[in-house]
Amino acid sequence: MQHAPNRRFPSFLVRSLAVCALLFPSGLIASRPAGARAAAPALQQRMDREIPALLRAQKLGGMGIAVIRGGRVVWTGYYGEQSPGVPITARTAFNTASIAKTVTAETLIALAAAGRIDLDEPIAGHVANADLAADPRYQRLTARLLLSHRSGLRNWPDDYDNGKLAFDWDPGTRYRYSGAGVELAALYAQAKTGKTLRALATETLFTPLHVNGMAVGELPAWTAGKLALPVGKDGAFGTIDALYPGLKAGSGVGASYDLITTVPGYASFLSGLIVQGGKDAARRRWRETILTDLDGDAIYGCPRAVVARCPDAYGYALGWQMQQYGTHRVLQHTGNDEGQTDLVYFSPDTKDGAVIFVNGANGWVAITRAIELIGDEPLVAGYYHGLVEAVLHQQMPAAEGQ
Repeated sequence: MQHAPNRRFPSFLVRSLAVCALLFPSGLIASRPAGARAAAPALQQRMDREIPALLRAQKLGGMGIAVIRGGRVVWTGYYGEQSPGVPITARTAFNTASIAKTVTAETLIALAAAGRIDLDEPIAGHVANADLAADPRYQRLTARLLLSHRSGLRNWPDDYDNGKLAFDWDPGTRYRYSGAGVELAALYAQAKTGKTLRALATETLFTPLHVNGMAVGELPAWTAGKLALPVGKDGAFGTIDALYPGLKAGSGVGASYDLITTVPGYASFLSGLIVQGGKDAARRRWRETILTDLDGDAIYGCPRAVVARCPDAYGYALGWQMQQYGTHRVLQHTGNDEGQTDLVYFSPDTKDGAVIFVNGANGWVAITRAIELIGDEPLVAGYYHGLVEAVLHQQMPAAEGQ
């Protein structure tokens, strides 16, 4: 790991949002319902009225949004600045933090479907780890356990007093979100195939899905002059080198963070997954099967006393968090650090989804409003609205027309 500690330790607020997003997956009772599913011209008008003011009020740099309906991108919008005086555009490259885990998971799913890796093979035979090797439980770690956050490991080595990874419980027995675990899964795929994660993602995802404007753990030449600089909680622009050391040199694996992508780039990736889901039953099953059941967990279970409706099932599949309400399913992932906030989601049954990237640490109010204005997932909009009011203690009036 070449990244500074602050990349591994989000602020208290970000951690609270991440936890509460699991605690309240269907929205607090007090949250507002989402508005009607807006057509593109109406959506443009509504976004134009509300988003610029929110960017100023929340001290954000800018926001890029893509809306997917029926598996196709139907609208994109760009607001604010990627750097001082330079507007966000379709060519702006965002560092999307933990959104990287979705690309890692999909790469390994594709490799497993092709028979090039085995999701249930112990990684210990291929990946050496000095911190864990002496513990017999290391022999039980598999890519399936690691990608569904059932490794028994904490998020990063810096979460331990001695700075070394260790098991808090047996693999497969409990949930804990672990970026280090996802990195181990990627190292297994690299060792098994003899190729870098960057090369594997390109050949299994980016090329067949015709994805451009996406890079794993590096800053290729096309990002020059197009990077969305991180914006701190105080609204000040920072630098890529200060917040993401090592990225310019491409020294990181990029499995858990440092996915560099434009909004259209990730939107084409998401659209490709949606379309592919109708053609490849095996990959769809891996993508949508909940492996980490959060219902009933003493910490992460849904608090029914304050939630209008808990999901019928919810938890982690391979790389994605899935929530199911009857036959309706939503897969999503967030990305947060001290200068960036992101949310991506899609429903495999409606084939609708969205990509929302913000270069700013205070992005949740603006992201929540964007979901409400898009109007395709009222449950998603509702629980994020509840989180903003419950965790950030910011009262959000209902969006116009709601």
